[in-house]
Amino acid sequence: MTTSSSPNAARVINYDADGYDYRHFWDGRDYEQWAETRVIRRLLQPLSTIDWMVDLGGGFGRNVPLYLRYASHVVLIDYSWTNLKNAEATLLPNGPNERVFLIRGNIYHLPFRDSAFDVGATIRVLHHLAATNEALAEMSRVIARNWLLDVPIKHHLLARAKAMAQGQSRQLNDWSPNSIGTPEEPFYNFHLDAIRTRLEEAGWSPRLVASVANFRRWERAVPRPARSLVRPVIYGAERVAQRAGRGWWGPAQFLWLSRGDRPAPSPGPTPAQSVPGINLWLAPPWNLLAPRLRCPRCAGDLVWAANAAACSTCQGTYARTGAIWDFVVE
Repeated sequence: MTTSSSPNAARVINYDADGYDYRHFWDGRDYEQWAETRVIRRLLQPLSTIDWMVDLGGGFGRNVPLYLRYASHVVLIDYSWTNLKNAEATLLPNGPNERVFLIRGNIYHLPFRDSAFDVGATIRVLHHLAATNEALAEMSRVIARNWLLDVPIKHHLLARAKAMAQGQSRQLNDWSPNSIGTPEEPFYNFHLDAIRTRLEEAGWSPRLVASVANFRRWERAVPRPARSLVRPVIYGAERVAQRAGRGWWGPAQFLWLSRGDRPAPSPGPTPAQSVPGINLWLAPPWNLLAPRLRCPRCAGDLVWAANAAACSTCQGTYARTGAIWDFVVE
């Protein structure tokens, strides 16, 4: 994997480099998927019907089928063509529909209007974002009411044990991000309080809801013939650790963010009203999605055609390939 950049944006990781297929990362990680699914279900189930939900940096859409149990419409945005093509093949085998929408975009320059979505999810994304404050602000802008955010922390149990052994515990207590990747594959973890404070400043009320995948190395440590015997014990321990380990045990800490006083999502003009005097008709299902989109370069209104959109302000153009709209600003 390498990084790619856009004008006035921090570099974003490029999952398309070297033919990388992110689906293979999840081979043999059933436990981690189960642990995440358990938390997502617990948080989304009590909500009233979700109209529009966005999966920010959702990869190949591994969690989208779960989101569809609770949301009428789910928008998946990712930078990777490979991820999105795989999502298209899996989620939309019969072509575009009115429930799932795929967008290629840069998380620092999202093509969505303010408060475009009732609920958002950002899982296994934050660790790739060098300009964390800018990314948090941009993601926050497009979500109206609730947001599930996975925070990779630097002060989890194993990291503290290693730091104590090396006499380096102090660095885990400061609020600066910890870079543990390479220039080609940046990877960051954070102090949880630093992220929470930044979100509170943006008007969110953060609630720490789970420490997730607390035993993620167990499948590599236990011989395959013994895994079926050990699995019930590990899964039972995970249920306990998700609550007991909040804030300190596992490296993945899930925050549930709410801001009840935020106005309801306010979509922009319909495709037939994008430019005064121009009456364009956009066929379903794109007519449902279009009012929630704007130009990622200048935030202008979009003029729509069947397979393309153009900004009425900066003349930026964006195309559709199959079921994927490409809103990356190069």
